[in-house]
Amino acid sequence: MDEITPGASPVPSLPFRRPADYYATPVGDEKPLFPRWVPYGCGIAAIVVILVVFIGGYFAVHGGMGQLLDMMFGSMQGETEKMFAKDVTAAQKAAFEREMKTLRDSVRQNRVPVDRLQPLLRTMRDVTEDEHVTPAEADQLTKEMHEINTAPPPKKK
Repeated sequence: MDEITPGASPVPSLPFRRPADYYATPVGDEKPLFPRWVPYGCGIAAIVVILVVFIGGYFAVHGGMGQLLDMMFGSMQGETEKMFAKDVTAAQKAAFEREMKTLRDSVRQNRVPVDRLQPLLRTMRDVTEDEHVTPAEADQLTKEMHEINTAPPPKKK
C-alpha cells in the first residue's frame, strides 16, 4: 500500500496539519498545538484581569469614582474655557468657573449622583462639539451646573 502508483504526484508538504493527518496519527503521538506553558500563562492573565476588575470596583464604590469624575470635569473645564468666544464676558467666565468649582467639590465628595450629571455631560458635549462656546452656550452650561449644585442631596437608603 505504500507504493506510489505511477503517474500519481506525491502529497505536498503543507504548513499546517490536515484533519486527516491528525486522525491518522496513533493516539498519544500527536504534536501539541500550543506549547505547554500557554494555558498557564493565559490562566494567570485571566486571574490578573479579574483581580483588577474587582479592585477597580471596590475603588469606585468607596470614593474613587468621585475622584475620577473630578479629574474628568477638571479636564473638561480647561478645554471648555479655551473654547470661549471673544464675546463671552468676564462675568460669564467667572460664573462658569465658580459653578464648575462647586460642582467639582460636590462630585469629589460623592454628594452628586452620576445620573444627575448626565444632562450636563450631554450639553457639554453638544456645546463643545464645534470647538466654539458662545455667550448663550456659556450661560446654558452655567445654568445647568447651578441647577445641579443647588438640588437637594439624594436621600440615603
